[in-house]
Amino acid sequence: MTLIGKLLAFLNLLGGLAIITWATTEYVFRPGWFEPIPDRIEKGNEPVNFAMLKQETEILGKAADAASGQWGENLKVLVKVEKERDNRRKEFANRLAWIQKGNPGKGGAGFFHPVYLKDAAGKDSSVLQLYDEAPDGSITSVVGDPIKGPDNKPLKGVETLLTNFTNDVKEVERLALRNAEHRRKYAELSGQILQEDARLDAMLVIRDSVLSESFYLATFELNVYETRTTVFNRKRQLTQRLRELETKPQAPPK
Repeated sequence: MTLIGKLLAFLNLLGGLAIITWATTEYVFRPGWFEPIPDRIEKGNEPVNFAMLKQETEILGKAADAASGQWGENLKVLVKVEKERDNRRKEFANRLAWIQKGNPGKGGAGFFHPVYLKDAAGKDSSVLQLYDEAPDGSITSVVGDPIKGPDNKPLKGVETLLTNFTNDVKEVERLALRNAEHRRKYAELSGQILQEDARLDAMLVIRDSVLSESFYLATFELNVYETRTTVFNRKRQLTQRLRELETKPQAPPK
C-alpha cells in the first residue's frame, strides 16, 4: 500500500468516526416529537413536540377566528359610523346654508334651538340629533323651535338679515332727511307763530281799548236816554196841565 492510500484510509476513518459521533449525539439529544405534552416544564427548557405544536395551532386558530369575527363586527360599526358621519356632514352643510339664506321649509328661519339624542335613561345626551333615518335609508332633518329676535319673530338667514339691515339703514337715512325737512318747516312755522302772537297781542290791546271806549259810550248813551225820557215825561206833564187849565171854567169876577 502506498503512502497516499494509507493517508486516504486514515482520513476515511476519521470522517467515519466524526459521522458516528454526530449521529450518536443527535440520537441522544433528539426532541420528543411524538411524546405527550409535559405537565411541567423546567425553567430554561423549551421542549418541542407535535402535541404542543398542535395545541398552539388550535389556540392560534381560535384566536384568528375570534379576531376575524371581531374584525367583521368592527367593520359593521365602521360602516355605520362612516354613514352617520356622511349624513351629519350633509346636515351641517344644510344648516350652514340655512344660516346664510334661511330654511325655506320653516318660513325662512335660519336659527333653531338644538335637539339632543336621548340616552338609555331617556334624558338628553351631549350629542346633537340632526336627522331621523327611515327604513329605506332616507333621512329627514330634525330641528328645534326657531330662535326669535327682539321683535318676537323667528330670526331669518344672515343674507336676509343683512338685506333687512341695509333697507333699515336706507329707511333711517330717508327719515333723517324728512326729519331735517320737518325741523326746517317747524322753525319757519315757529317764526310765523311768534309773528302771529305779536299781532294777536297788538289786537288784544286794541280790543281792550275799544271795549273800554264802548263801555264808556254805552254808559253815556244810557244817561242820555234816561235824560231824554225824563224831559219827554216832564213835557207831557206840562202839556197835560196846560190843557187842564185851558178847559177849566173861570169864576165870575166879584
